Amino acid sequence: MTFPFRFVYEHGLPFAIFFVLLNLITFALFHEDKRRAEKHAFRIRERELLGFAACFGGLGGILGMIVFHHKTKKPRFLILVPLFSIVQMILINLVFVYGPKAA
Repeated sequence: MTFPFRFVYEHGLPFAIFFVLLNLITFALFHEDKRRAEKHAFRIRERELLGFAACFGGLGGILGMIVFHHKTKKPRFLILVPLFSIVQMILINLVFVYGPKAA
């Protein structure tokens, strides 16, 4: 078993806190970017929004898109953010189902 998977499996609570925190940050970034868009102010880069969504913030990104109606007409966001979420849920499931106990 590789080290990152073993660490996540053995330290489930810190990972859960990390996961929730990253999703909250991603959600807040989508909110802030929407607020800035309405004020015609300097925006958050799309690659940063997608980057946070890709780094285990996919659910926060989806919620940010739905709640704030933000980036919902951009095909890149409509495809990538849900895809990131699906991949993240699969990875988390694999780690907790086939963790070190199976090794």
